[in-house]
Formats: sequence, structure tokens, C-alpha cells
Amino acid sequence: MNKQLKNIKFLVDSIGYKTQLIGRNQRLFIAVDQTRWGILIGFLFVFIVIGIPIIYYKGGF
Repeated sequence: MNKQLKNIKFLVDSIGYKTQLIGRNQRLFIAVDQTRWGILIGFLFVFIVIGIPIIYYKGGF
């Protein structure tokens, strides 16, 4: 009986560890995905604020 309880405890610990890894992986993926959108929005904003006036005053339009 003691051996079975040790096996169950090992299994529960293993499941807990794996769920923590999955949760950490999902949080990391979400953070990276949001960072990509932030960088893209930043580049667009910089192009609008700086790029368009430079093109306009150099005679591009």
C-alpha cells in the first residue's frame, strides 16, 4: 500500500510540474505575440510622424 501511495504522489507531482510548464509557455507566447503587435504599431506611428513629412518636404508627393 505504501508503494502505491508513493506512485500516486509521484504521478500528481509530475502532472503539476507539466501543467506549470504549459502555463508558463502560454504566458510567454502571449507576451511575445503582444510585443510583435506593439512593435508593428510603433513602426507605423514613426513612419506617419517622421517619414511622411520627410517624403513631403523632399518633393516625394
